[in-house]
Amino acid sequence: MACLIGIDIGTTNCKAAAYTEDGMFKAVASRPTVTHYLENNWAEFDPGQIWDAVQDILRDITRQLGGEKIDGIAVASMGAAGVLLNENDEWIHRSIAWFDTRTEGIAAEWREDFGSEEVFSISGFVPNPMAGITKVQWIRKQKPELFKGVKRWVSMQDYIVYRLTGEAVVDLSVACRTMAVDLKERCWSDKILDHAQIPREICSTIKRSGELAGTVTSHSAGLTGVEAGTPVFAGGMDYVCGAFACGLTQSGQVLSAIGTSEQILMVVDEPANDVKHIDTNFTCVNYVVDDKYYIAGQVISSGVILDWFRTEMTKEDLTTLLDEAEKSPLGAKGAILLPHFRGKYAPGADPLSKGALIGLTTSHTRGDLARAIIEGLCYESTTIIEGIQKIVDYEIETVNVVGGATKSPFWMQIKADILGKPVVCLNVPEAVTLGAAMLAGLGAGIYKDPEDAVRQTRRDDTVYLPDPVRHEAYRTMFENVYQNVYPALQGIHHKIDALIKKEEK
Repeated sequence: MACLIGIDIGTTNCKAAAYTEDGMFKAVASRPTVTHYLENNWAEFDPGQIWDAVQDILRDITRQLGGEKIDGIAVASMGAAGVLLNENDEWIHRSIAWFDTRTEGIAAEWREDFGSEEVFSISGFVPNPMAGITKVQWIRKQKPELFKGVKRWVSMQDYIVYRLTGEAVVDLSVACRTMAVDLKERCWSDKILDHAQIPREICSTIKRSGELAGTVTSHSAGLTGVEAGTPVFAGGMDYVCGAFACGLTQSGQVLSAIGTSEQILMVVDEPANDVKHIDTNFTCVNYVVDDKYYIAGQVISSGVILDWFRTEMTKEDLTTLLDEAEKSPLGAKGAILLPHFRGKYAPGADPLSKGALIGLTTSHTRGDLARAIIEGLCYESTTIIEGIQKIVDYEIETVNVVGGATKSPFWMQIKADILGKPVVCLNVPEAVTLGAAMLAGLGAGIYKDPEDAVRQTRRDDTVYLPDPVRHEAYRTMFENVYQNVYPALQGIHHKIDALIKKEEK
């Protein structure tokens, strides 16, 4: 049996898992990803800590494998967290987290000086602070002298590949999240790089997912326990690898990946970067197989809100809160959550939007509030899914879901009831690492093609069908209440943000 390793450099954890070609676990290891929070809710990752975590988990994996030959490795990662390295391969600034919106001013400059339509037509991106190139520009402005000595601009994915192999290689699905890739030509855009004053030579070599990136060096073999010469293949964006593991190879298929955030995507044949869609802020970029694309939006704050409510507000375990939420009536007695705790991404970007819990009375219990959080997250994802459907010609029949939320039948039933469509919970315990391992398997020739990889690794599904009565009740609240909350609070949240910034000066 083949042995394939997928590595996931995630916002919450760094994970690695070894699989057979039929997707069965052989070994698994994980370490927490340390997030350094600064003022203004800024957030950064220490690249050295990330590399240390990867070394630890690979040593753990190789110990569990007991010297078994590894046929291939691929890395998946959060996309916009870039690393700038100097001639000595030392990072010059901690990696700015993908959800950090400090670069909104730079994104605004792109919109005003270069033009949103021009950026969108080239990259499929509407200029926003999530774009990796804005993080690099921010660092250049803060450390201009150090930036002159930058030798490499790598994402977190190709940073790990670089440490393993000495080769700076990035796949298209991660590279395109920088906003600096020509979507149709599948290469770095000289026009965008020149405007950003970023030399092309510091950018990683772009390859398709599953292409050989390099082999593990003797030095890295000593650090990780992985045999020198082991092939490392180009991986992909974390949730996009997860989509592949869940069987998304055909256009029109939809995935919702729920974790810290909720990433929602639909696979399409052609990029949907017509400028008439620009105000939606949906991103249409490169997928990981068959040269397809995907159109995507995200609920920036998803599971993180429940974690916040649990740790900061209730000091209670999640199981208890979910049990209490299930006892709350549909609609949570009128409590409504706007889950913009880290801003709004799509449809229509608004990084200054904030979270809100409204409609409260003294009759509300914490179970009601927990239910309001879950319903609010489902309302927001419905807004995104219906927004995507307006852009494409595909009729969405079902929504595939992965992530920790699938462990809650209560949550998934609410999702189906609000969407009014079947929700298919895929039995893929570690979708991202499996998807990365499948890409390594494609590169190593273990699988004939993407469909063969999906056939060999497919698992059983759990399907939640919408209840027509509950759907009608939710639809009434969605259209009459929820869809009016953000417009009503938008101006207030912008004023709050202005006041906070004024007080900080």
